[in-house]
Amino acid sequence: MSFSNDVSMDESQQPTIWGLSITFSIIAIVSVLLRFKARRIQGEQLESDDWTILVALILSMGVTVNLLMMTQCGGLGTHTRYDGDGNPLDPGRIVIFGKTTYSLEILVWPAVGMTKTSVLLLYKRIFITPRFRVVTWVGIGVAIAWTIAFTFALMFICHPIAARWNSEIPYTRGNYFALLAVALATDVATDALVLLLPVYKVWQLQMPITRKALVTGIFLLGSLVSIAGIIRTHFLAQVYDVLTEAPKVDVTWVYAPDFYWTIIETNVGVFSACAPTLRPIQELATRKLSSVIRKLSFPNLRSSDPPLDSLSSINKGDNIRLNSMEEGSSFDSKYISFTPEQLRNFLYV
Repeated sequence: MSFSNDVSMDESQQPTIWGLSITFSIIAIVSVLLRFKARRIQGEQLESDDWTILVALILSMGVTVNLLMMTQCGGLGTHTRYDGDGNPLDPGRIVIFGKTTYSLEILVWPAVGMTKTSVLLLYKRIFITPRFRVVTWVGIGVAIAWTIAFTFALMFICHPIAARWNSEIPYTRGNYFALLAVALATDVATDALVLLLPVYKVWQLQMPITRKALVTGIFLLGSLVSIAGIIRTHFLAQVYDVLTEAPKVDVTWVYAPDFYWTIIETNVGVFSACAPTLRPIQELATRKLSSVIRKLSFPNLRSSDPPLDSLSSINKGDNIRLNSMEEGSSFDSKYISFTPEQLRNFLYV
């Protein structure tokens, strides 16, 4: 949107930015806390995939805080007021907007890259086929190289850096939007590759088709991140169209939708990386809920409980049936680090 006296200068997208920031930050934080709780329930130590998702969470929180500073101090989501000569009436706010936009580049790409790395490290921990481990290490190398390359490229595309927020400084600048478009496109492409990587291994397992489909669906939860990245690319294209058509652009207003999806992408990425590890939390919650329901629904049935020896015989019978059921779904532990039962316990199946 270019500067015009016809628009309502009182319009604001800031409540939306605050709502998205708070909601998705809570989702990301709770996801990581529950992931660590699940590890504790299982009596296992934190692994490299857990620590890297913690780093991704910290960076995602940095993205969110940075955007809230941009909103409150830099005017993101509001209209910039100009004088008759087309100069902003509050140049200090434009400076803050430029500085926080620049710092966003330093935070977003490492946050996204660390999330990809965490997911790949999780794959490496689950599947131990030598060839698959090589593929995951290659994927980790690509994710790290992608992160470093685009972070530094976008940081130093404008020289001097201060020209990003001070238009009076002479500067040289590469094609920022072309580079950003390539970064977003490769982001979506690498997300797709990371998502599809375990699918082949899952469908090699000797399990019922419905169970394979369920496990595949769990791994494909990360497609939410790809969808957010595609939508973010769409809004960036709209920003580019506005910037190329108008000499004076209301940047604090037109950038807001693109930054909505930056908040969503980084935080949903953390959630998607944690979701496959939360099986112990789901089991704990189910047991506690069942216990509460029993106490509320059948408060006087204690006297009619069966004797302990009959319960023991029932449990033995159940164990025999469960063991026989497992015979049809076993697979070679040479190719995966978990038994069929452990894999189902690890995931939501």
